Amino acid sequence: MGISPASVVQYLRTRVGEGALRFSDIYFSWPSSVRESLEAAADAQKTRNHVDYRVLNANGLALEDLELYQSIRRRRVFAGDLYEHVAEADLALHDMVSAVLVKEFADGEAGYWRRGIPVNIRKRCHERREDDNEFSESPFQYTTLIELGEIIGKNWALFQPTLPKKYAGNKHDLARDLERLNRIRNTVMHPVKRRRWTEDDFEFAKQVRLAFEQFRAS
Repeated sequence: MGISPASVVQYLRTRVGEGALRFSDIYFSWPSSVRESLEAAADAQKTRNHVDYRVLNANGLALEDLELYQSIRRRRVFAGDLYEHVAEADLALHDMVSAVLVKEFADGEAGYWRRGIPVNIRKRCHERREDDNEFSESPFQYTTLIELGEIIGKNWALFQPTLPKKYAGNKHDLARDLERLNRIRNTVMHPVKRRRWTEDDFEFAKQVRLAFEQFRAS
């Protein structure tokens, strides 16, 4: 396009500042093979104190690519974006489950709460609500991702027509992915435990969010 790499990088940073892009979007736009090359170039610069242009040139990369990569690969950059993906997926799942149950059983305690949600989950939600000093009016808001999977499983015929295509045919896949998303959520929410998440975890959380974001209530 006849635009210098420096101009492209400045434009990307501007779009991030405007909220139109995330740094993680830029990071994952590089294929894994290119990210590996950038990491090798970064390691070479760190250990030998010079830029290995052979690695960059072999992949059609410029020094500006390497500098951008080094500035955005920090854990704190990804932790914020990962939290957003997990939180939005969590909210979308809650919105979907409540909407389907209310449509089928009606709103209120005598409706979806008692007719659509297993009693053991209702009890746990009430316990959590009692322990919360800033409690929510709706005990349903205390359901976990794992419990949402249980609710869907107990009402499978009801949810199957609504679920994203990738899950509508197999509730075991849905349960498995919600368990993984819950593990990632716990890792992000409890950083002092030093549990590590991977790039695969990040891309997985993003894909779950994309699968369910259509159900997110405005």
